[in-house]
Order: sequence, then structure tokens, then C-alpha cells
Amino acid sequence: MSYRVERIAEHTKKLLEILAEEYGLDLEDENFKGTPERVGRMYEEIFAGLGDTEKKVEEILDKAFPCSYSQIVLARNVRAYSVCPHHLLPVEYDIDVAYIPEPGGKVLGISKLSRLAVLLARRPVLQEQLTEDITDALMRIQGASGAACIVRGRHFCMIMRGVKQYNSVTVTSSMKGVFMEDPATRNELINLLKVT
Repeated sequence: MSYRVERIAEHTKKLLEILAEEYGLDLEDENFKGTPERVGRMYEEIFAGLGDTEKKVEEILDKAFPCSYSQIVLARNVRAYSVCPHHLLPVEYDIDVAYIPEPGGKVLGISKLSRLAVLLARRPVLQEQLTEDITDALMRIQGASGAACIVRGRHFCMIMRGVKQYNSVTVTSSMKGVFMEDPATRNELINLLKVT
């Protein structure tokens, strides 16, 4: 068990003890055996986007190849999970990611669009910031003339507690370069997003 997992497990155990004292949680229940360690391993996985984030983004962006293609590249319905920084409750995302390489520029390896979105989601981050972070990263591809990202999020802080809006979806978008500057290019993207 890593030091990080061990530390989270220690504090989870304390939290469970408080829940037992304050709410009567039965820690003798077999289901709680090993829970602190499981929680520690879970956080290590779901927060994998923290730490060397910039280095990990660069490793993904380095997987770009020379190509003469200069039209929209779009990855649709990338599924990613995160937690909101306000309540540390889960957020489920469906993300559409697009960019346009210039002639003589580079194209990113096709799976890397998904990897980038998933990596940047794996941290406590506001949906609005996640959306911007994805397009900012895509604009760093050599020769990228535009980047776009549309994120649809189901926030469990709104589903499980508070307003309890079970069917609510929050949508954010970020457009950079030609997607922002050229209405025809933006409309082309919108039409591609309508294709099933």
C-alpha cells in the first residue's frame, strides 16, 4: 500500500469512527472491514489527474503525427468521471472534443482525445474549468487552428442532496481559434454533433 493510500485510509477510519459516534454507524458490520483501504485506493484512482497534470498532458500531446489533414477532428461522447470540489460527490460527464489541424501541422493519435478529457476530469474540478482546460490543452497541438469542447455533466451534489434534480444535466462549452472566430466552422461542428 502506497503512503498516499495509507494516509487516506487512516483518515477514512477516523471519519467512520465519527459517523459511528454521531449517527450510530455499526462499524462491526462485516461490510466495513477493509473500507478505509478501499477508499484510499479509490481516491488514488479517481484523482489520477492531480499531481503531475502538466507532465501527463504533455505526454498525451507528444503523441501527435505529421499530417496534411486540415478539417475537424471530433471525438464524441467521451465518458469521464470526476468529483465536484464543493462536496466531493461524483460527476458523470459526456464530453465532445474537437480540434482542427492546419495543413503541415500535426494530428493527435485518435485515442488521445479521450485520454486527455479523462485525465483532466480525474481531479476535483469545476465543470466550467474542465471545459476550458481541455480546449487550452488542444490549442497546444502543433498547428492547431481551433479547439472546441462541449461537456454535459450529471452532478450528484444536485441529485443526491440539495435540490434533488435527478434528471438535470449541466452543459458547458468552450470554443477557441476558428471555432470562435468563424461562424461557418462553428456551424459545421454543431451539425456534426447532431449526427448519431
